[in-house]
Amino acid sequence: MNDRLASRRYRLGLSLFRGSVLWLRWSLLLWVVATPILSVALSNVFEVGLWTITASIFQWFVAVTAGFWIYQNLPASIARGITRRELTVAYLVFGALTTVGTAALVTAGFAAEHALLAWFAEPFGTWGEALGQGARYLLITPIYFFTGTFIGAAAARFAGRAWFTIAVLLGTGLHYTGLLALEFRDLGSGGVAAWIAIALAVAAVLVTASVLTLRSAPVAAK
Repeated sequence: MNDRLASRRYRLGLSLFRGSVLWLRWSLLLWVVATPILSVALSNVFEVGLWTITASIFQWFVAVTAGFWIYQNLPASIARGITRRELTVAYLVFGALTTVGTAALVTAGFAAEHALLAWFAEPFGTWGEALGQGARYLLITPIYFFTGTFIGAAAARFAGRAWFTIAVLLGTGLHYTGLLALEFRDLGSGGVAAWIAIALAVAAVLVTASVLTLRSAPVAAK
């Protein structure tokens, strides 16, 4: 029984990831199948592959999924006896699984798009550049995920207050502008190490903010 209780946090994290995949499964299937094909069909229209655009848009789904669940379920989960520590660990597991899964899917999409363009049209860049773009999401996805988590957890406490709504609108706009600059930054010679350091620092700040918010006292009643 103690072992089962001890592992509950990890099972919850796995359950959250599995449930999110099931929730998004049809959207994911449509995205994965249609986008590389459309990228070939519209290769003369866009200066970059459609996968680059849609991979970035998909990060919003990641952020919204993370934030929406915690906003909707944080008070009820605590009421059911799940501790804040368990929820925090579960969300770290959820975030790690989401990061690995998303980065793998995005990288596979870049590879599929590049292969189709090489066969039917003209690819955007080299194989190395295509795979490198996908690998970026190992550090980009956790930024989106824990941005959503932080906002969702804060909303569970402060939603409905005017200052909170204003802060979210202003903060999210500024944050997203900086995140897009980071996501699509040109990693020319010598720029990779700096990019990794910045991405890790931003992710670390957001993880810390999310953990502190999840584990802080009390949740306002809805």
